[in-house]
Amino acid sequence: MGGTDCGAYRIGLGVYAIGRLAGTEADALSAHLSGCPPCRDELARLRGVAELLARSARQWNGAAPPRPGPARKRGSAGRGPRTGASGTGLSASCAYGAARPGR
Repeated sequence: MGGTDCGAYRIGLGVYAIGRLAGTEADALSAHLSGCPPCRDELARLRGVAELLARSARQWNGAAPPRPGPARKRGSAGRGPRTGASGTGLSASCAYGAARPGR
């Protein structure tokens, strides 16, 4: 792995892949990449993802992506609206106390 701790460099690989890592960090990562095939492989995969995202952004060209259809409302099995503790998400034992002592 190039003889160094790759963990410190891998943190910046995503930012480096999209060309946003600057200064000495970019220089240090570039030097590390010259001697570390595993990090170069990971960078290649990240650049593929970055290109896919860039193409997707160009495709929409500022337009919002299509919104999913309306959420399906879950039925209540024929019962009326929830009231009391179940309507607030509290269980009966929380709302009305435990059924047995010691609980």
